[in-house]
Amino acid sequence: MSRLLITGASGYLGQRVAYFAQQTTIWDKVYSQTWRNPPTAGEHVACDLADQAQLEALLEQIQPTAIIHTAAVTPAMGPAMTDQALWAVNVQASATLARWAAQHQVRLVHVSSDAVWGGREAAYTESDVPAPIHPYGASKAAGEAVVAALDPQAAIARTSLLYGQNPLDPNTTMALAMLRGERHGVLFTDELRCPVFVEDVAQALIELAQKPSLYGIFHLVGPQILSRFELGQALLAWNGIDSTGLPAGTTTASGLRRPSRVVVDNRTTQSQLSTILRSIDDVTRR
Repeated sequence: MSRLLITGASGYLGQRVAYFAQQTTIWDKVYSQTWRNPPTAGEHVACDLADQAQLEALLEQIQPTAIIHTAAVTPAMGPAMTDQALWAVNVQASATLARWAAQHQVRLVHVSSDAVWGGREAAYTESDVPAPIHPYGASKAAGEAVVAALDPQAAIARTSLLYGQNPLDPNTTMALAMLRGERHGVLFTDELRCPVFVEDVAQALIELAQKPSLYGIFHLVGPQILSRFELGQALLAWNGIDSTGLPAGTTTASGLRRPSRVVVDNRTTQSQLSTILRSIDDVTRR
C-alpha cells in the first residue's frame, strides 16, 4: 500500500498539497500531520515535530512510502519563532525525516526557501551556495544541509513568496490590512522576489514526490520579478480592490536588515518538471 505523509498540513502550502494529493489516485492513503489545527484534507495525524521521539514513533506507525515536508517555523509566527523552535523544527525534524527516509528507502521532498540567501544583483541558480543573513534563513539553510547529507536522494525544493485565493494568502491579507489602516508598516519597493502561485508549488511538490529519479535542489518560484509593493498591488487588483493609498517604503529607510534583491532562476527546474510555474500575470489573467 502506498502512503503519503504531508507535514505541516494546516499551513498555507501544506493545505493545498494535502488537497491535491487527496484528489489523485497515486497514494492509497494520504496522512496530514499537524500540531494543533486539524487539516482540511487527508487523514489527520497529530504530532509535535519538535519532539523527536514523537516524530519517530509516528513514522514507524504509519510507514509512509513518500513524505512531503512542508512544515516550518517561520517569521509569520512572531514571538514563537525562537532560536530553539527554529532548530527543533527546521533543522532537527528535517534531519529525523531524512534519516528515516534514507534508512527505509522512502521518497522525501523537503521544502526550503529563498531566505537561504541575503540578496545580490545576479540571479541565484540551484548550484549557488546558501548565504543567509538572518536566523530563519540560517535555519532553512541548515535544514537543507542535513537533508542533503542524510538522504542524498531527497528533493529539496526552494520556494519564494506564496500567493493564492480560497483562502487568501498572508501577503494579500497583509496588504489589505495596511491599505485599510488596520496594520502599521509599509511594503518595500526595494525588496525583490519571484512570487509563485501556491497551487503551482503544491502540484510541483506532488510531481517531485512521484519522481525519485529527480533529486537535489529545485527552484519552485515564479518567473516574474516583483517588489513586495508591486506584489501587494497585483494581489489587491486580482481581488478587485483598488490599491490607491497602499503604503510604500524602502528597507534602507526602515533600518531593518533584510534580504534585498533575491531573484531566483527557475529555468533548470522548469525544464525537468511538467508542472508549469506561472508568472503572476499569467495566474491573475485566468
